[in-house]
Amino acid sequence: MSCDNNNNIDQTIRNLCGDLKPMECVNPMRRALLWILLVVTYTTAVALTIGLRENIIEAMNREEYIFELALAFATGIAASLMTFWLTIPDCERYKKFIAVPVTLLSVQVFWMLDRLFFEGMGDIRENWLSHCWMNTLLHTTLPAIAVILLVRKGATVMPCALASFAVLAVSEFGWIGMRLVCPKDNVGEAYFLNFLPYVIIGIVAGFAAKKLFRW
Repeated sequence: MSCDNNNNIDQTIRNLCGDLKPMECVNPMRRALLWILLVVTYTTAVALTIGLRENIIEAMNREEYIFELALAFATGIAASLMTFWLTIPDCERYKKFIAVPVTLLSVQVFWMLDRLFFEGMGDIRENWLSHCWMNTLLHTTLPAIAVILLVRKGATVMPCALASFAVLAVSEFGWIGMRLVCPKDNVGEAYFLNFLPYVIIGIVAGFAAKKLFRW
């Protein structure tokens, strides 16, 4: 009877784990720092290649512009760390950090809505297909590919949460890059027209997270 029970247990284990492949141990912090270094270098290089906005000096003298970039950078760093911490099965101890990128994102959304209330949407119909929109695509494509390749080397048990933070990380650095090269300061054009569509695309793609990031 005991032998039959052992055979049943062994068969259950094979049914549950037979298709899984062994995974090497990964250091999430090392991969996070590697990706952050890559995306900062890439964003800077693309901005310099395209050319910084003509009024960059004037923009850097505005407190709200510096605040906006600093907030995006902090949110991107926090989301990047959270993304790679979630690549390991034993990610329970990192869950308390989720509040950091979520709080920073909430502040950013409130900031954008406050600006939208006072500034309006701007000339969206005239500028919907501007060079700023195409520059955002250039800023986000390679970092998105890089984060997918690095994340797939892990073994997450929270694929949807991981995908959400990955989208947030890529989006924030893409936003920084776009703000460095695009002269549009109206929040309707800069955020809701040239940036938000990529965030929406990323969120939609996140529905495939269970297949993309599964073991």
